[in-house]
Amino acid sequence: MLEKATVVNVKNKIITLACGDSEGCSSCAAHGFCGGVSDKTFEAWNANSFELERGDSVEVLLPTGKTIGSAFMVMIFPLLLFFLGFYAVKLIDASSGEGLQVLGGLAGIAAGFGINFLLNRKPAKKNMPEIIRKL
Repeated sequence: MLEKATVVNVKNKIITLACGDSEGCSSCAAHGFCGGVSDKTFEAWNANSFELERGDSVEVLLPTGKTIGSAFMVMIFPLLLFFLGFYAVKLIDASSGEGLQVLGGLAGIAAGFGINFLLNRKPAKKNMPEIIRKL
């Protein structure tokens, strides 16, 4: 998905961008859910080394597969690990109460977020949106 954004800050090849109200937002069915992104900022990778300054307009590529994969890892994966932890406690100790099972589920959620952190801490630019054109 291609989006237009405005440069807010430049730090080497990592550019902070602010989203404008794009055509994609106006036609998106989830517009009410996200509340609009006109005041949101995000970082993008300047792989082509464009000369960018604050206020420049750019076109950003948000790969659909990476976006869906990231959303899955942040929202669904920890939830799945909650259920895995919840039921694993019951399998390990059949006499365990619900309180202990909930603690197992919370440990699963924590593990899910920990795994996300470990997977995304070093190669940060591989999952970042990429600036493909200066407008």
